[in-house]
Amino acid sequence: MSYPILYSFKRCPYAMRARMALQLAEIKCEIREVRLSNKPEHMLEVSPKGTVPILILENVVIDESLDIINWVIRRNNIFNDNLESDQLDLTEYLINKFDDKFKHHLDRYKYATRYENSDSDFHRTECLKILIDLEAIASESDWIFGEELNKLDISIFPFI
Repeated sequence: MSYPILYSFKRCPYAMRARMALQLAEIKCEIREVRLSNKPEHMLEVSPKGTVPILILENVVIDESLDIINWVIRRNNIFNDNLESDQLDLTEYLINKFDDKFKHHLDRYKYATRYENSDSDFHRTECLKILIDLEAIASESDWIFGEELNKLDISIFPFI
């Protein structure tokens, strides 16, 4: 039996969340760790944009982490629909905020030398504001919305 193939990079937050979803759903796959400076030809053939994660199934290639998570949920709902409708809307909003705004500032804080005229203190402060906003809505429990792990938790955890 051949397993799905997951091209991954150990420090990539997008790849981390895809690996977490696959692991939580107990979906076995062959993980191929890549060096981003030396991407395998096969990886570039199946997804020319050359970013990780990439999940290769029998007849489908999924090359976005949230699409991989959604595929996992459709296959094995690891979260058991444990969120209310208002929490679902907030989940999507927060995931987008972390993927866009938080990641933008995080990169310019952590890797300021890679960006011309980057003020790392400013970008650190912007990240902190987003984390303070998240803390204001987070429950006192183990996970953001309560006692059970959900899509938001695994989607933003790797960035934090």
